[in-house]
Amino acid sequence: MKLLALLLLPITVSAETLIVTVADLGSALSSNRTDQDSVQRLVLDKIQSRLNELDLQLNNNELLLREVLRDELVEDGCTSTVVQEMTTEVLLAGDTGIELTVESLFDPILLSLSVFATVDVSGIARQVFGIRLGRCRELATDSFVFAANGPLDLVLDISITLNPVWLTEDTLRITPEITLDGELRESNIRVDVDDSLIRGLLERFLQSEVDDLFSADNFTSEIASLQATLDEQLSTDLSGNTIDIELPPADDEQIAALYELLTPQARFPLTLGFLRQNRLEIIAALIFDDQDRIAELLEDAAFCELTEQLQIELPAPPVYENINGNCVISENVGNAGYIGDLYGDAACVEPFGFYATSFADYCAVALNSNRLGNAASNSGELQRWSVSPGSYFEIGALPIAGKARPFVQRVNYKNVPNEQGNCSLEMRIYKDNPSSTNQKPLIALHGGSWQNRGSGFIGVENMATHFTDAGFVVFAPFYRLVHDSDGSPACHNATLAELLADVDDAFDWVVQNLDLYGAEGKPTVFGQSAGGHLAAHLATGRPSQVDRTVLFYAPTDFEDFARQIQNGEYVNEVGIRIMQRVTGSTIETLDLQNDLVVKNTYPVLVESQPDNYPPVFMLHGESDTLLPFRQSARMCNGLAGDLASGPAPYILNTGSTRRIISCDNRGSQLHLIAEGEHTLDLCISDDLCFAGSPASADATADSMQQMLDWVGTKDLTTYSTQRRSQGSGALNFTVLFLLVVYFGCGRPLIGARSGNYGSTA
Repeated sequence: MKLLALLLLPITVSAETLIVTVADLGSALSSNRTDQDSVQRLVLDKIQSRLNELDLQLNNNELLLREVLRDELVEDGCTSTVVQEMTTEVLLAGDTGIELTVESLFDPILLSLSVFATVDVSGIARQVFGIRLGRCRELATDSFVFAANGPLDLVLDISITLNPVWLTEDTLRITPEITLDGELRESNIRVDVDDSLIRGLLERFLQSEVDDLFSADNFTSEIASLQATLDEQLSTDLSGNTIDIELPPADDEQIAALYELLTPQARFPLTLGFLRQNRLEIIAALIFDDQDRIAELLEDAAFCELTEQLQIELPAPPVYENINGNCVISENVGNAGYIGDLYGDAACVEPFGFYATSFADYCAVALNSNRLGNAASNSGELQRWSVSPGSYFEIGALPIAGKARPFVQRVNYKNVPNEQGNCSLEMRIYKDNPSSTNQKPLIALHGGSWQNRGSGFIGVENMATHFTDAGFVVFAPFYRLVHDSDGSPACHNATLAELLADVDDAFDWVVQNLDLYGAEGKPTVFGQSAGGHLAAHLATGRPSQVDRTVLFYAPTDFEDFARQIQNGEYVNEVGIRIMQRVTGSTIETLDLQNDLVVKNTYPVLVESQPDNYPPVFMLHGESDTLLPFRQSARMCNGLAGDLASGPAPYILNTGSTRRIISCDNRGSQLHLIAEGEHTLDLCISDDLCFAGSPASADATADSMQQMLDWVGTKDLTTYSTQRRSQGSGALNFTVLFLLVVYFGCGRPLIGARSGNYGSTA
């Protein structure tokens, strides 16, 4: 695993330059070691030890080299000079630093050392003046004090080319070449001699020596000498100047690492079979940073076909067609290529337009970042019903087996013209039957760190099957994105405020079109991860219009999250990058009283008047390394009107698989799964699940079922009391397998899963 991490390093730092300055080093060494993990402490201890060996000191974030020379014979003969004592200090300024640029192992690794130094030399010497008359005869002696000081500015560039070549499918040969170059940009060291009979002569002599030493020609000569030494050392240390790297055999940990790394780039569920089958080619593409090949692998039709194995057969509610005046059950729902009118009633009175979606059609959209969520793509399909293959993937902790597959319709709910074109935003509507009436509305918002659609929307489609089975019409809007890695160009690089505006417009569209889709009443809002944040925005921004809120592992408290990062309590680099991208500010410069932060800190917002907001059901894993469960705990305590000492705990649970907390007297609940990671409601496979162990996975499934009961119950006060009286052992589920929703950036937990396991709270 460690070797794999090293091999994957180029993906982490691709197209970026890492700069480490003397000031950075000083800050790191002077920081509180108790705030760092064991690896960081070990590295810093070794750096400090090496500095001590070289007699280097860090003072005020400047690096000082100090050397003392005593009784050194400089010139021998009848006239001789002895340096009695000389102190040399070289002070490297805080902005002296090393720049490291790594694009891939295929491209040169570039290091640039920029030295900004002050040289200060002082000492005392004794000069003997003599003449040779057969032997040396001393004529006079003189002691003098001398000094030399001034600035030194130089740059040393190092280029390392690895020349990687595959010898076999699992052996990589590297033939490193190192090239040195540099420039002496400034050297202005002045010599001064005091108390000497021949002061002027000595100053001119010493100044000439210093000028020669720090001349551009001598600097070039020194680089050439160092280059020859490096070439000889490479030839001596490496047999044939090569290094052979054998990739480790495939194991669960390596496959999990590949899955975790590739999930954000994948536009479709990744199967373990696909990863194992294409492991070496994927690793090769990662090592060479061949993004085109990675995209090609992840968008390959063969890859898409492999995921069809994740589907299960779900019955479709009977729909009808008129054949020669007879209203009969239609068999065209699953017939690829069928386009026509069908009926939702047995009398063939209520027609609806229908087109069949094949698995290949589904793949063509899911794998294309310019088509998924883009209402302008295949606009002829808009406002016609179909059945999405994505709604019957068996990939959740709570199985969909036995439930009916929903119908789905695409609509264009919003257009945003801009310099890049027109961002045409799609909404998908899911129903158990296009003709159903008296349904409850639910708005489902996909995750993906506010910057991805592909894998995030898979989670929404999986949940849509559960919700339509429970009597809901599901409205699932796409929205603009804060990055440019997904979606059509016109929907790229939006601000968080623009995303929130899209969600508000989607809500308005839903309210205005409830009758058209046979829905009535105030909508429930649901979201996973970043989608949960958007759902919380609707619940707190228009509370009188929202019936209930369901938040799965949702970021609800920007201020607390940013404070944890600034205090060093949160160190996950993925989460930090996401926060910086969403806020448009570095963590160091982010003002916690910034309007964006304050408006997206919902626990503080609801704390003062919690009864004004709709009840909330929350599910969060306590082992979530991407988003701390503290986020949901604070939301629960805000709903209780007491952030400091409300009912939800801020400390880890060590005594049970699950904790269920009643947040208020209106039915709000928080379900905490002790072993659950981010995206704990989904599984990769039967032996690799984000929920954790079999008992933890079953507890997660039970909490999801409780959520479905919760959203469908009219009187939440009665429901809440009833569920508490039932305890935790009511339901058993055969928690089936596999896969993915974006934001799966945390490390999956491994546990065998087979057979039925009782729920444990």
